[in-house]
Amino acid sequence: METKKLILDALDEIVKADFKRFIWHLWNGVGSDIEPIPRAKLEDADRQEVVDCMVQKYSTNAGTVAVQVLVNINQNDLADKLHLKLQKAGSGR
Repeated sequence: METKKLILDALDEIVKADFKRFIWHLWNGVGSDIEPIPRAKLEDADRQEVVDCMVQKYSTNAGTVAVQVLVNINQNDLADKLHLKLQKAGSGR
């Protein structure tokens, strides 16, 4: 639950346009070793539902994926903050 809350708190910090870009990266692939989430699961999802989908898909790596997507959308400060919080919580792998 801690990871979910930390990711949601980070997503609450970004504006709608950046949230849309965040979702775009999730369905188009975050990186070569991270499987995308199907577009149909995300296209009408709110922030909480996106976090739930991420945790369902990536399990304990959801926090790491969120950090990577934040970097991909040039939210580097927020990515750094989330990474540190995940490490503190013991879930940032």
